[in-house]
Amino acid sequence: MAASSAIKLYNGAKLPLLGLGTYWRVPYAYTMGGKLLPLKSEEYKRTAYECTKAAISAGYRHIDTAYAYENEEEVGRAIKDKILDKTVKREDIFITGKLWATHHHPEDVRPAALNSLKTLGLDYLDMYLIHTPWAFRNPGDGTLFPRDKEGNLFFDDTDYTVTWKAMESLVEDGVVKGIGLSNFNMEQTHRVIKKCHIQPGVMQMELHPYLSQEELVKFCKDHKIAITAFSSFGAPDSPIRKDDDPRLLNDGEIKALAESYEKSPAQIILRYLVQQRISVVPKSSNTDRIKENTEIFDFKLSDDDMTQLDVLNKNWRALRYESVKAHKFYPFKKKPSAEPMAARA
Repeated sequence: MAASSAIKLYNGAKLPLLGLGTYWRVPYAYTMGGKLLPLKSEEYKRTAYECTKAAISAGYRHIDTAYAYENEEEVGRAIKDKILDKTVKREDIFITGKLWATHHHPEDVRPAALNSLKTLGLDYLDMYLIHTPWAFRNPGDGTLFPRDKEGNLFFDDTDYTVTWKAMESLVEDGVVKGIGLSNFNMEQTHRVIKKCHIQPGVMQMELHPYLSQEELVKFCKDHKIAITAFSSFGAPDSPIRKDDDPRLLNDGEIKALAESYEKSPAQIILRYLVQQRISVVPKSSNTDRIKENTEIFDFKLSDDDMTQLDVLNKNWRALRYESVKAHKFYPFKKKPSAEPMAARA
């Protein structure tokens, strides 16, 4: 991948345009205590280890992790093994972690970050994001989605701007190199910017041709916040998909472009995003597809084809997080503008 395949952040760090997402969706089950546990967890962990190793071998230099993915140990072990076999040095890899919703109280932020570092086997994170603007009560036992006896989520009203202050101290003390946001809307991001003394370096958001989020993208770029797109294929294997949800990878126009460029629909979507200087973190449990996803820097979409993809926007969100709609900080109450993107120069 070319040197230009990275975005320079406000702190001077370089965020690679292509990264590996490390949340491989599996069926989930609740235990008696309301704890969410992955079924076939050994298989899940093995996937995390093998696919992270395969990605680094294929040239990925950005690994996107999170406490809530429940595989930090395996991802960290894969990174360590690729450092030990001299494929990479630690400074060659940009590693993102995320603060989970049960750790928004200021006193919980540092222990959560240090716990992730210990589990990953790292001395620092390149980027640490607030995973969601909404918070859950911290039950103290590692439960990701605490619930009452009736099955209702235990919400917590901690203001994310208070959480942000604690995040800033992580940078000041060298625990992490940079901090950012995930799943925040424009108004919420603006609130953080107004109150911060260390600005967000990265915003992660669902982004693909069916969900352009033009206003939020422009806002972030105007404020020098780099963007990472997740669920760029529309989360085709999500367990919460509805029968009538669109299938982005089956879109006729995207498939026609793929045929024209002799690429796959997935490669067309990834190229569409990185050509806008938006980083992407696709995940795959297929090593051939992991390699295929690196082959997006050897071609360029024409302006007309970029515009053709722009107008596919439907403001359709694959990950709607409907279980937290009642939370005061639920970010998707307001739909983005349905106007098509402005014509490209």
